[in-house]
Amino acid sequence: MTATASPTDVPPGENGLTAVYFTDRNLTTPGLNRTDATIDFTWGMSGPGGSVPPTNFSARWTGYIEPGQTELYTFYAATDDGVRLWVDNQLVINKWVSQNLRENIGQINLVAGQRYPIRVEYFQGTGQATARLSWSGPNTQKQIIPPSRLFTAS
Repeated sequence: MTATASPTDVPPGENGLTAVYFTDRNLTTPGLNRTDATIDFTWGMSGPGGSVPPTNFSARWTGYIEPGQTELYTFYAATDDGVRLWVDNQLVINKWVSQNLRENIGQINLVAGQRYPIRVEYFQGTGQATARLSWSGPNTQKQIIPPSRLFTAS
C-alpha cells in the first residue's frame, strides 16, 4: 500500500515517542508510561517492566516523525505478535493477528524536514516478545528509525 502524506506543523518535543504499555492485549488498562527513544525491543520472556506482564500485554507509541529525505519510505514492523502503524493518520501497516516473529511492510511518501504524526500499536500474546520499527527509502539505508527522527508531542 502506498500513500502520500501531508506535512503537519507541531511544536518541538523531546526525541523519541511517548509509550503507553497496557496490562492486557486490547490497549485498555495502562500499566506503564514512558518515553522510548526508538521502537527496538527484543524482550523475550521478560516484557517491558513495571506492572506490565511478560505476556498478554499491548503498547501504543505516539508522536511525530521527521524524514531526512523527500522520498517514498518503506516501513518495516518486525513483531511477535500483532502490529498497526499509522503515519499522518493513514494506516500503513495492519497486521493485528497472533503471529510468530514476522516483518510486515508498508509505504508512504514523505517530505524532508516536515513532521508527521505517527502511531504504532502492538500486542503480545504468549511466547517471545519483539517489536522493532525500521524504515528505508531510495536514499535512506534500512535502519531502526533513529531517535533524531522521532519526537514526542509535548
